Amino acid sequence: MARIALMILLFFVMAEPLFASPQNFAHFSVDLPADWNGEESSNFTPERGGEYMLVFKRHDEAGENIRGVVSVFLLPPLSNTTEEIAEKLAGMQEDSSPPQKDGNFWTFTGEPRTQGFKASAQTWVNSSPAHVLIVIVQDPDKLGGEKIFTDLRALTPEAKEVLGR
Repeated sequence: MARIALMILLFFVMAEPLFASPQNFAHFSVDLPADWNGEESSNFTPERGGEYMLVFKRHDEAGENIRGVVSVFLLPPLSNTTEEIAEKLAGMQEDSSPPQKDGNFWTFTGEPRTQGFKASAQTWVNSSPAHVLIVIVQDPDKLGGEKIFTDLRALTPEAKEVLGR
């Protein structure tokens, strides 16, 4: 019996890196999959202010190449509807699909014109009178990017309002 208990304990100790670890940020919390890291910044547009960005990245084993990116933007309100915001964003991506309503979000696929990482993306957009939430998941090898989005939890009223969970 002790041997079985020891084997179970060893399994969990050795398997720990495979499981997600909870991470808290200013507006969101997420069970971050192994080998992903997150970095946040705010007020990155001085003329506007009030912006918040949280970027999760997964690099290759050597740490040299990006293999996945999840970008979360919590922005001040826009005068456009959520659908109009999604349509404008889709127009800024290459080979984008038309935005479709999916629960609280408008979503579409395309390839963002970013310099650091070229990959197809799934984008989700929601807005309220006070905030806009944009989540862009680029994870071509399915390494946990979509799980980051589905596990994203709001920690502040601002984030709860547009995340809807």
